[in-house]
Amino acid sequence: MSNEIFTVDLHCHPNLKSFNSGYPVPASNMWDNILHKIDGSFAKTIGDISQHVLKESQSNLDALSAGNVRVFQVSLYPTERGFLHLRNIPKILIGKKRINIFQEVVTGYDADSILQLKKHYNYFKDLETEYAYVYGQQGKSPDGKSEFTLANNFAELEQALKKKNTLIGIITIEGAHVLGTGAPETDELSNEELKQQLTENIQAVKRWEHPPFMINLAHHFWNHLSGHATSFKRPINGLVNQNKGKNKGITEAGWHVVRELLSRENGKRILIDTKHMSLAARKEYYAFVNNYNSINPNDAIPIVSSHAGVNGYSTMDSSIKENDVMAKARAHRFWRWSINISNEEVRIIHKSGGLIGLMMDRGMLGGLDLIKKIAEMKDSKKQRQEYSRLFWDNAFQMVKAVGEKSGWDVIAIGTDFDGTITHMDPYESAAKFPMLQQDLISYLEENRYQEELWFDYSPKQLVQKVMNENAMRFYKRFFV
Repeated sequence: MSNEIFTVDLHCHPNLKSFNSGYPVPASNMWDNILHKIDGSFAKTIGDISQHVLKESQSNLDALSAGNVRVFQVSLYPTERGFLHLRNIPKILIGKKRINIFQEVVTGYDADSILQLKKHYNYFKDLETEYAYVYGQQGKSPDGKSEFTLANNFAELEQALKKKNTLIGIITIEGAHVLGTGAPETDELSNEELKQQLTENIQAVKRWEHPPFMINLAHHFWNHLSGHATSFKRPINGLVNQNKGKNKGITEAGWHVVRELLSRENGKRILIDTKHMSLAARKEYYAFVNNYNSINPNDAIPIVSSHAGVNGYSTMDSSIKENDVMAKARAHRFWRWSINISNEEVRIIHKSGGLIGLMMDRGMLGGLDLIKKIAEMKDSKKQRQEYSRLFWDNAFQMVKAVGEKSGWDVIAIGTDFDGTITHMDPYESAAKFPMLQQDLISYLEENRYQEELWFDYSPKQLVQKVMNENAMRFYKRFFV
């Protein structure tokens, strides 16, 4: 590992492909580089159509080690069945067997794992099994040169960082459906039955040796707790249906979950990750946190959006004035959908002492026309410069929103590697972080780009803040 700037990743899935690499026992470990299975003409066609989704693991432990990503939030994600049960028309057109091949190519999961997932909706059981898998992956790498360990607080994290070639994971969860909702059976439960089930599962999670540090209240599909933001673009939005519950606020059961997770009376506080929540739900949650922090200044709750981009709108209301359709994000420099962060939200998150993790998904950082133009560039150096500029534009937008030097304190990295993203072409995996860091520094040094917003930081200092300092300061305060 390099002695240069190490990276903290607020959101990645180093466990996802290896955990789903076989059933009933995963065939791979978290160090393995997993290649998606692409056998046959149909599979190759799907591979070509989805070429901008990398067909191998991006954040396996070896890749994280190679990229000097020393600390990373391991996002557990029992796959939402909405991903696996397609709309009726594509189901008829593609056919059952080909659907399985399609899903195998795009996700990198083993076919037997996909078939098993389709048979049940017990997300909480899935969660416990996935946690046990990650927990059991701790220890030396197969070659004995590196080690993976889980940290439960900042003191453990700081101690582990002193050990050379040690990778430190922090457990998180993407989607509160894992607490026992989001299934057809949920509709049959009374409010009291649902709350009881949620309470029991939250208590069980808080009893883990390594309880999650944060949980996304929403993800891609309706989970009976919170409305979700539009996240799927063409062609995915034609294959799966995320309309149910989209753009709704937080439900009564959702507020019960929020209070139980944030409570210190039933175990460690688990923070809410606002990524994927609808704007209506985020507004409600922001108001709740602001009120709580005003009354409890010594027990502040930080607001976190672990993997996002900015949308360039000045206010939350303006970012939802137009529907989230492709035309809305075509010509602008930023991805304009309301899943991304407005200037007003940056200030709210900054005030709470929270963090925004900038994604490595080019499709969430830039508008359609811009991304197409950059992706088609033949000059690799020029392409890297343009991606560097796009990354900095997202960061500078946050700093401008805050309007002072402390705006730099809110920005971190949340790659979403192995989350089926459209990566920035030259930086396809965690192993490329050293190159990305140097490109970001060089772009500022060579172009003096937006120097008035540097606030006397050097380019290297800015990269250091974004890559690890802000996250480490956050952990020192809140990872207790």
